[in-house]
Amino acid sequence: MSFIIALTPQVEKRLQERATALGLDLQTYATQVLEEALRPRRSIDDIRADLYQRFLATGATDEQLGEDLEKAKHEMRAERRARQGA
Repeated sequence: MSFIIALTPQVEKRLQERATALGLDLQTYATQVLEEALRPRRSIDDIRADLYQRFLATGATDEQLGEDLEKAKHEMRAERRARQGA
């Protein structure tokens, strides 16, 4: 599917700069940005539920569960920052 998006010169320039920095053409980079923006995101509640189920299944300690939750939280924040920077 093809369609035309009207971009301000500033947005077009930023897209082009980022595409060039990644060694991509503008169309490929713009497609990747849109695909990433539309990818379903897991909520912290989903992640917490998965971790808790693993916690119950493995018999891990409360401390290990807390560490896993902290790690998941930091990973989600890093993903969010990466998306905002894209």
